[in-house]
Amino acid sequence: MHAAATVLLLREVEGELEVLMMRRGSGLAFMAGMWVFPGGRLDTADASPEALARLGPAAAVGVVLHATDGTPLDSGQAAALQVAACRETFEEAGVLLARDVGGRPCAPECVAGLQPRRAQVTQDPSSFIGMLEAERLYLDTSSLVYWSHWITPSVEPKRFDTRFFAVAVPTGQDASADLSELTHHAWVQPARVEEAVARGEIRVVPPTLLTLEDLAESHARHGGLEAMLAAERDRPTPAVMPRIQVSADEVRVVMPWDTGYASAPGEGCVPAGGFPPHLTRRRSCLVVARSRETR
Repeated sequence: MHAAATVLLLREVEGELEVLMMRRGSGLAFMAGMWVFPGGRLDTADASPEALARLGPAAAVGVVLHATDGTPLDSGQAAALQVAACRETFEEAGVLLARDVGGRPCAPECVAGLQPRRAQVTQDPSSFIGMLEAERLYLDTSSLVYWSHWITPSVEPKRFDTRFFAVAVPTGQDASADLSELTHHAWVQPARVEEAVARGEIRVVPPTLLTLEDLAESHARHGGLEAMLAAERDRPTPAVMPRIQVSADEVRVVMPWDTGYASAPGEGCVPAGGFPPHLTRRRSCLVVARSRETR
């Protein structure tokens, strides 16, 4: 199983919450044609001493990540996942979550000048740290809000243990797809994605759809992006590992809070204290047509 990090890049336009989504190429072996959030697997370079040296002094404050069994990850593992989140955000979306030596947000013109480095980072993840060192930049991981923890069902041949982080897109920065694995990007309103899925305009996997529902509900409850991110810093984030039920004509993704979860086949994961309301209000037993891919 691969450790991974995904980033929910958020902004508000005329009071409406928008999140950046990107379409994977139709020729890819994994999740072809799906709309996803920027993210990818943890690289060994993300845990290097050089990488951890590029974290700001407040990087680990308030961020507690846990393993599947509920035990806390050590600080090095948690920090490496945050580095991966920032690296993948730059590589796939062109957004750099960084500050200069004075603690100021990285200037938009600096980010624009670094865009040609994205291809190199894709080929060699360690070059991301070299770029930060050369520009005297430090990763702004303190702005990341730990949002959720999803694990691919055990029936899938390719599995990810993925941490989701939410963050407001830095002022003055523009997003763009890397045009290698990702072919399109769009700022979408979470509250309207379900309609687009129903019309067949976009395709998303169940964890993505449930995350969009969660974002829409949280934004409506807190009344704005800034208030939402501040309030959600202490949200419970237990690991969610769906199970899969296959019949002759459909595939069902069964969530751990569904009554049929215990009888569904495959590896499972349920925290001792149960799941928080922001998860259990989400739908369960999603029907997936002709696909069992889950991220």
